[in-house]
Amino acid sequence: MSGEKPVGRRSLVGRREFIVGGAAVLIAGCTSGGGSDTSGSTTTSRPARRATPRSTPTTLPAGACLLSPEVTAGPYYIDGPLARADITEGRPGTPFRFRVRVLDAKACAPLAGAAVDVWHCDAGGEYSGWNGNSLEETGREGRNAERYLRGVQLTGDDGIAEFTTIFPGWYEGRTVHIHLKVHEGGTIGRTYDGGHVAHVGQAFFDEDVTAEILRAGPYAKFGHPRTKNDQDSLYAKAGPGALTEMTARGRGYSGLFTCAVDPEASPPPGPMF
Repeated sequence: MSGEKPVGRRSLVGRREFIVGGAAVLIAGCTSGGGSDTSGSTTTSRPARRATPRSTPTTLPAGACLLSPEVTAGPYYIDGPLARADITEGRPGTPFRFRVRVLDAKACAPLAGAAVDVWHCDAGGEYSGWNGNSLEETGREGRNAERYLRGVQLTGDDGIAEFTTIFPGWYEGRTVHIHLKVHEGGTIGRTYDGGHVAHVGQAFFDEDVTAEILRAGPYAKFGHPRTKNDQDSLYAKAGPGALTEMTARGRGYSGLFTCAVDPEASPPPGPMF
């Protein structure tokens, strides 16, 4: 793609348990690997398109269609995600175009009409809807009505949903990541409702790229020591296939993350961590 340059590398890292009890159900999963866009201006609910897998593409990375472990949604999910592509809401940070490519693992083909629901923290480690950047602080400081860095989009015929956001920051005990769910069978209007969750995952990032981004701007003000991938138990469950493929793009970055899911499956809810 014009103006974009691949950065980083995929590598297998070690494991150190930090957060205990993450779900590892072999139902659906993600590998790293852009897109269609449904406008958040739609107000009339309509059924999301049921995907019809096409012939097997020849450009998918090796192993892209293999199912891999589910990863917990964590404590900061909010139901009724807003149907919008730009989820930034003015939050400061490095511009980031985040693309999620969803594959039907059985057909090894793009899954059109799936709803990709994403949420992540801001540069200071805070999630909208909660005050503070740790479980202790959010428990003490309570909730708010903010909804920044959250949204849902349907995949196009290429299986891709695209979001305009910022590169996420971090908080104590977790490496840098973006949460996502893949929904099937619901309706989309101002929000996405109904259907079932076919996958719960988290996208992770190459450590060299992450370190470069976090050295500048609002990220540099955050004083907590940063947990890295090889110190994060949830990254260890997801594996190196959960790394996002990153390219430099103007003043920011573009990331491509590929999920292989069973669209008929409904993984049981995992533990909070």
